[in-house]
Amino acid sequence: MIWEIDEQKQTIEGLDAQGRPDPAYAAALGLLRAPFGRRALAAVIDVAIWMLLQLPLWIGAIPLVLKLASGAISSYGFVNHPDFVRAVVMAAASTLLSLIFLIVQLFLHGLKGRTIGKGFMGLRSINVVTLERPKVGAVLLRFLLVVVAGIVPVLGPAVILASPTFDPEGRGRGLHDKASKIWLVDVRKGLNPFDEKRMRVARKVVKAEPTPERSALPSLATPIDPAAQPSYRPGSRVSAGVLGVARPYEAHERPSVGLPAAPVVDVGPGEAGKPVLGGYRIPEGDRVVRADLSSAAPAPQPASPPTPAPVPAAAPAPDPAPVPQPAPEPASAPAAPPVAATPPAAPAASAAPPAPPPAARYGLRFDTGESILITEPVLLGRNPDATEHPGARPIALVDDSRSLSKTHMLVRPIDGGLEIVDCRSTNGSGLIRGGTEYGVAAGTPVQTVDGDMIRLGDRVAAVVRA
Repeated sequence: MIWEIDEQKQTIEGLDAQGRPDPAYAAALGLLRAPFGRRALAAVIDVAIWMLLQLPLWIGAIPLVLKLASGAISSYGFVNHPDFVRAVVMAAASTLLSLIFLIVQLFLHGLKGRTIGKGFMGLRSINVVTLERPKVGAVLLRFLLVVVAGIVPVLGPAVILASPTFDPEGRGRGLHDKASKIWLVDVRKGLNPFDEKRMRVARKVVKAEPTPERSALPSLATPIDPAAQPSYRPGSRVSAGVLGVARPYEAHERPSVGLPAAPVVDVGPGEAGKPVLGGYRIPEGDRVVRADLSSAAPAPQPASPPTPAPVPAAAPAPDPAPVPQPAPEPASAPAAPPVAATPPAAPAASAAPPAPPPAARYGLRFDTGESILITEPVLLGRNPDATEHPGARPIALVDDSRSLSKTHMLVRPIDGGLEIVDCRSTNGSGLIRGGTEYGVAAGTPVQTVDGDMIRLGDRVAAVVRA
């Protein structure tokens, strides 16, 4: 049996088609080159510390060595000089301290990207390809190149010091930096590449695809085919009685309210007992008036109501004389049905105002592709607990890196966007707007708008309009 082992190769981001590091990618992450002034001050600080460690040698040993070199004392006198033991001790102390200083600087620079001087000046050294620590070997090579350049007096150091100003990429990398693949960046005003959490968030933001343009909403019209499945299901009905949003009437098609003349119909045996408008039931044999509202013509609307004329008082009517009852007709001749009076047309009602447009709704689109529509207060986290936030709906998020707190953030819908509140999370939250991240203080509501991005630990979500 042959076992195949899949080799895991590191995927390096930010390389162009030729495999070279792309300066635009580093700029998009927020990395800034180290200013020349602070680079020079950092070097001066490191050299000053090294010179300070040489003081015991220069004070205790060098004067005695100069006497021996000038012939003031012999070799026997040098060894038996009273200051010989002190000179040896001070020279050994200076040499030991200098060696320790160089080793500490070498490993600190290779593993943390800084020396004592660079730490004071807010500078860091990184690998220009991977944007990670430069490693000890690259730092040692860079140091040896600087030392070798000092063999040529004046000219060698001058070339090394001036070479960063002639970098065609604009990163300020000198000849010794390019040979060792090292790049000095500013962490005071730019992104700190050794902050792993911020670096992961910055890479996710750069890789995130731009929000696509909003497509047209589907039609709210009822499909012609009754068996067709509607593609859009709104959450509620409006007062217009139509699913979705009511379309306001145009000026020329505003309806008016009125009733036409209603015909008189008999109630047959099949319709007896059925409920009618108002909840009453009709006994069999009665007659009712039905109005067909679908064919009702709009009642005319007068410009101004006419002034009613005065009505004269009616004279009292005399008592009616007894009227003889007519003889009953034979059973073969049915009586003519009475005709119900036609009700007068109802006065025209004023046209209803157009329905207001629906309020915009917003949601969150996470870096995993998951989307959440925020229509009510929700709690986000690994396993949110809504005890301290009654009325909020808990939503558990997938968190493989364990950067989310149990109850991380409260999100509420507001006019024009969303409101976020950090629930005292361990790794904190942030608002990314225009490529710049702003910290969100715990318990402080922060308003977000369409196009903003929210950071929850290592997770990133974009605020989108539904």
